[in-house]
Amino acid sequence: MAIRNIEQPNIIIVDNELRLRKAREEEWKVALPWYENSKVLYYSEGLIQGIYDMEIVNRMYGYLSSIGELYFIEILEKDTWIPIGDITLSEKNMPIIIGDEKYWGRGIGKKSVLALIDRAKSIKLDKIQIPTIYKYNERSKNLFISIGFIKVKEDEDSESYELKL
Repeated sequence: MAIRNIEQPNIIIVDNELRLRKAREEEWKVALPWYENSKVLYYSEGLIQGIYDMEIVNRMYGYLSSIGELYFIEILEKDTWIPIGDITLSEKNMPIIIGDEKYWGRGIGKKSVLALIDRAKSIKLDKIQIPTIYKYNERSKNLFISIGFIKVKEDEDSESYELKL
């Protein structure tokens, strides 16, 4: 089933303090600081030097929006929803970043992935693929393995995973 033909919800409630909100193009600039962080890029893109500018973020989000459902990960702080990362639901990929380092290691990524797996099942996707996780990115590998993703391929630098739904 093609995800493009299905209406994307504006909000997916994960819990009382966490939600996924449809990332609209006019809001994409909120993500620029995340992609200016060399640590974020190292784990997500394998980039050791350089950062993304708004043109690259726009191209990336444009592509992700064309293959699936792009969401901002938002956390509730002092009665205000704060975007702290992004996640995409697609059969071809499920990229996720927590762009604000102060939220790393809190289980937010796992909760967000589980919420989108529920969404994937509700819209009758057959599987979700993760085409590239760099071998040094133990946190991402552990996250996806803990949820039930199986390694289906590897090369010198990276591994690919898949979850049949």
